[in-house]
Amino acid sequence: MKQSFLASGILAAAIAMGAQSAFAESEQEVPVRFEMQQTDKGVVRLDTRTGIVSLCTHKGDKLVCQPSIDGIKVYEEEITRLETENSTMRQELRDISEALATLTEDASVAAIKPKPGLDLSLAKPKDEGWFGEEEEEKLNDALQFTENAMRRFFSVVEEMKDDFQKE
Repeated sequence: MKQSFLASGILAAAIAMGAQSAFAESEQEVPVRFEMQQTDKGVVRLDTRTGIVSLCTHKGDKLVCQPSIDGIKVYEEEITRLETENSTMRQELRDISEALATLTEDASVAAIKPKPGLDLSLAKPKDEGWFGEEEEEKLNDALQFTENAMRRFFSVVEEMKDDFQKE
């Protein structure tokens, strides 16, 4: 019986320690942004992401934190970096806007004054026709030739028909 109580006690202690270590592991997995330590002058706050140390003091019912000189430098360097990035992006945006304006202007000019051979419009005014003058002439010649050939063909067919009827 003593052994079972002893075994149960050891088992309970092992379970408790295991649960406690599991809780500690899960607690460590959650990132803590600030670590604070009480001092004579107030609270020292460490930003675990940036490494900036601030001294926090009580002013009335509020806790006011003042970053260290190094922390201010970090912020100023980040501001400078962001200003440079912003300036670069603004210049890129101006360049893109200028290129777009040029393309739009070129497209407008092309739509108003089409270059020969590059006219992509679906229809032209009826006065101009579908083709240029040379193409219209070629088409008319081809149609005239076809018409003459068809007339000859039908006249031959009529002659053959007459010949069969005579016989």
